[in-house]
Amino acid sequence: MALAALLLPLLGLLLRPRPGAGMETPSMQKPSEVTGHVGQNVTLPCWLGALEPGIHVSQFTWEHQQPEGSLQPVATFHYDGRSVSREPRRMRFVAAKAGGNLTDASLMLSDLRVEDGGIYKCNIATFPRGTIVIKTQLLVLASPQNRVEPRQVWPPLTPGEPVPVALCASKRGWPPAKLSWHLDDSALNETIKEIQEQKQEPLSGTVSVTSLLLMVPSRSTDGRRVTCRVDHDTLAEPDLLHATVSVPYPPEVFISGYNEDWYPGQTNVNLSCDIYSNPEPVTVVWNTTTGTLPRSAEVQGRQLLFHNVEESIHNTTFTCLAINTMGTGQWNLTILLKAPPPAGEPSARQRAILPICLGVCSVIAIAIAALFHLRRCRARDPTQSRSSRNPDRIERMEQLNESEEGAICLTQVKNTAEEDTR
Repeated sequence: MALAALLLPLLGLLLRPRPGAGMETPSMQKPSEVTGHVGQNVTLPCWLGALEPGIHVSQFTWEHQQPEGSLQPVATFHYDGRSVSREPRRMRFVAAKAGGNLTDASLMLSDLRVEDGGIYKCNIATFPRGTIVIKTQLLVLASPQNRVEPRQVWPPLTPGEPVPVALCASKRGWPPAKLSWHLDDSALNETIKEIQEQKQEPLSGTVSVTSLLLMVPSRSTDGRRVTCRVDHDTLAEPDLLHATVSVPYPPEVFISGYNEDWYPGQTNVNLSCDIYSNPEPVTVVWNTTTGTLPRSAEVQGRQLLFHNVEESIHNTTFTCLAINTMGTGQWNLTILLKAPPPAGEPSARQRAILPICLGVCSVIAIAIAALFHLRRCRARDPTQSRSSRNPDRIERMEQLNESEEGAICLTQVKNTAEEDTR
């Protein structure tokens, strides 16, 4: 076997086509490309049709073109049945047999590896025509295993510094998969970055690709849905993998409830401390910039209630402070009181509600008036003036009276509705 391995390169050189030698033969067939998958078997076809009279095949030789351009002998079959291959367990001739019709030099490769891909040359040595060369391109593929998962973010964090929030991985594929992130049509920028790396498997030669998504922790980042897109030659359509990120961030605080229309003597108004944070705040503190809350203010959780607005809170700045494990957040709001409305004049809140109340009352009044008139019309008895002399006439009069009464009632309802509207 060692001697055969040494003879393979020499045989390859001897079987190279000579200048001027005939290179064509009738019915020669060759596919331009063959596709195989890592770990599976593939056959490299190489055969001839009917040979011309007097043409004899003496030997088959397969060569594999290396990336740098050199040719490496793969397998050789001699007309007397002797065969030599670089890896006998993985490479064998499919149909070539001693004493047979040597027109099929197809070679089977088992347990494909990434390194098996490339251009192969099938050299058929004939006499007296010389050597015929058939080239085949072997494309080796490996379907990757794709996944995406959110990453747990742990404090402490540096303010404004992006942190890993999601991981996308495409394992053991060939060629390497292409990964890209999509965030509601948002592009990567200074607050959204990615880090990619590739690692080749030592045995199969496949490549694993990972992409780490980094984002600056904030309210807009937490709970965001991100998508990892995987493009690969084995996929008919891109693989879209979704994940929802969870990012801790310090409290973002806002104070609501003040509409710039407060006045002394106003009752039952309040301020609300609106807090956005992850995790939830452990402490919420109401205060003023002077350090003391007015006596009229009552703290109820995240609300500050004023049962009676005192003139002393004019130009007072109220603060709401929230604290969680990530840090603190605070919002300041200055209250400026207006002059109270004149006696009998509605307040701003009452003026806002008044049109709504009037509209509702109008609709109710129209509905009641229409119902009342319809009931009154139905209560009338149109048969009181019947004549007992002619039954047919009585029936016609009754129908006429009913139609007239109906018209009158409808007219009354319409007129009443118009008067109520005015």
